[in-house]
Amino acid sequence: MTFSLHINRQQYGGQTLLHDIKEDYAEGMIHGFLGENGAGKTTLFRCMAGQLRFDGEPTFPRKVRVGWVQAELYMYTMITGREFLQFYVKARGMRFDAAYTKRLNEAFGLPLDTYAETYSTGMLKKLYLMGLLLQGNEVMLLDEPFNGLDFRSAAFVTALLGAYRQKGCTFFVASHDVDHLLSFVDTLSWLRKGSLTFYDDRGRFDEVRQAIRSEAVEQVRRWL
Repeated sequence: MTFSLHINRQQYGGQTLLHDIKEDYAEGMIHGFLGENGAGKTTLFRCMAGQLRFDGEPTFPRKVRVGWVQAELYMYTMITGREFLQFYVKARGMRFDAAYTKRLNEAFGLPLDTYAETYSTGMLKKLYLMGLLLQGNEVMLLDEPFNGLDFRSAAFVTALLGAYRQKGCTFFVASHDVDHLLSFVDTLSWLRKGSLTFYDDRGRFDEVRQAIRSEAVEQVRRWL
């Protein structure tokens, strides 16, 4: 199966944010999305998740279970991590599996019986990701999932994505961390000025690194 990302145009307040995007993404892979702040990564993911209207076609069939973790996370007050997971799972009409939760948390290492409002940003990221896995999502959209993670947690999440990829899950991961993103994704979509450049050959990822470095060097030269 492939998922078709087809956005002719997405506008807000009379401004065109995304345009002329049409690419196919294979299931069972990790697809990376790169873009600087303000490039439209979050807008793109909101369109894919069905949260924004746009001129185009839905990315995912209705039968596919899709989960989404936003870049900016919200946490209710006076609710433990475990209670949040129970709510997160039951909101999708599923039964909360306490045994599976315990097994997952042996890897995540979260204090689930502590109020989640006391969690660090990195801990919240891991809690939401754990919720997505408990929901049994086939496709997961992760917007800046490594923000706020220390190097060990980032390595853990990266390894986790690879493991669930082997189980057949599909991930769409947006990040501004070029080197880390290119180290583990199968394809890359570079978002610039509302449109995408697609790379499905890891051998071409060095072109992206070199282009970014060249642009940075030229910017410094102009400034000096």
